[in-house]
Amino acid sequence: MFTDDQGDRHETSEEQSIEHKLDVILSELKKLNGAFAKNADGTIDIDGHRRYHEEMIEAAKAQTKFWQELKLDIAKKGLWGLLIILCGLVVAGFGAKTGITFK
Repeated sequence: MFTDDQGDRHETSEEQSIEHKLDVILSELKKLNGAFAKNADGTIDIDGHRRYHEEMIEAAKAQTKFWQELKLDIAKKGLWGLLIILCGLVVAGFGAKTGITFK
C-alpha cells in the first residue's frame, strides 16, 4: 500500500491480487464450514463430525464381522446336516442290505 501526493492510500496490483485470493479462500472456507453440524452455541462441531465418522467405521466393521460369522455358522450347520443325512443313508442302506428294519 502506498500514499500518493494528496495523502490518499492506494493498493498495489499485487496487494489487490492477494486481497482477491484471501476473499476466495474465505468464501471456500465458509462453504466448507457449512458442511459441519453446529454446537449449541453455534460454533462448528468438528470433533462431533470426527466422532460420527469413527462410529460409522466401527459400525461397518461390526457389520462385516456379523456377516462373516453368520456365513461361517451357516456353513458349519450345513455340513452337520449333510453328515447327518449321509449317516442316515448309510444306516438305511445297511438295514436294507441285512434285512433289518428301523421303525
